[in-house]
Amino acid sequence: MNKLVKIGIILAVTGFIAAVLVWKFYVNKPHDNIEKAKPAYSISVEKIWLQYNTDLKTTDSLYTGKVVQLSGTLSRVENSDSLVYVVFVMEADSMFGDKSIRCEMLQKFNDVATTLTLDTPVNIKGFCNGFDGTDVKLNKCSIVK
Repeated sequence: MNKLVKIGIILAVTGFIAAVLVWKFYVNKPHDNIEKAKPAYSISVEKIWLQYNTDLKTTDSLYTGKVVQLSGTLSRVENSDSLVYVVFVMEADSMFGDKSIRCEMLQKFNDVATTLTLDTPVNIKGFCNGFDGTDVKLNKCSIVK
């Protein structure tokens, strides 16, 4: 019985140490600061849209999960609760909704984004989440001056 208690204590201590390490290095990992990150790619909205519609698999593997800086002409700004989206409409479609590049802004850029003038050039940097068949999506976006 004494031997079983020792094995149980060793397993419990090992499990506790493993749980602490998982929490420290995986769960409690600091978030990437996309605003200050150097973009892996700087590209125009027209070019990235063409690439996604020409070769989805290759383009998705190239940009998804990376910080991308986009330059293009602003189509609209959308407010949804506390979220603000900067939208570059690429294909107008009245039946199913526009096909676009949608950039979800970081909260600290919401006020600046809502004051942007439509049909003006703008540079946006954010984390690319890929193409969902209708929209190229970026999040954690900031305005680059």
